[in-house]
Amino acid sequence: MNRAVGICGENIAARFLTRQGYKIIGKNIKTFVGEIDIVAKIRHTTVFTEVKTRRSFVFGPPYLSVTKNKKRKLIQCALCYLKTKGYPDIDWRIDIISVQLNSSGIYIKKIEHFENAIEWEDYKK
Repeated sequence: MNRAVGICGENIAARFLTRQGYKIIGKNIKTFVGEIDIVAKIRHTTVFTEVKTRRSFVFGPPYLSVTKNKKRKLIQCALCYLKTKGYPDIDWRIDIISVQLNSSGIYIKKIEHFENAIEWEDYKK
């Protein structure tokens, strides 16, 4: 059930990004250190996007589930992706998209896009 909600959220986030002018490069990209939900491009910037989806506000909004350890892992994944692709000197950032669905998971209640949500300082903490 949780995986289905996650996939739904990732699809919603990809459509949202496309409507905002992003070009989706890939979804569920596996690296040696983990997975990146969405890799997109806007102008000259590569954007690594973590998507968090929930059907309930019991534990707060979805983006709050991105812990300090998850932030470090996302930075490692982005760096690994860039190195593997041979793009060490390009502009990049990590965004979070928070998708709140209704309790049945059918309707979108809220989408929040946090650009540059994870910074290098998060890696060093």
